[in-house]
Amino acid sequence: MIYNIGDTVSFKLESGEVQEGNIIFIEKSKSEETYYINSFSRWAYKIPGKKIIS
Repeated sequence: MIYNIGDTVSFKLESGEVQEGNIIFIEKSKSEETYYINSFSRWAYKIPGKKIIS
């Protein structure tokens, strides 16, 4: 799925916890996209595209 800056997404952390937040930056490479997300718990995360749930 294609996501844009400002979209609200759910994503899974390494610990298995699911968080929600807004995309603030998208880094694109040939192999995958990396999303920088401000979560609603006031933390910022760098998440690979395969970890985004919705």
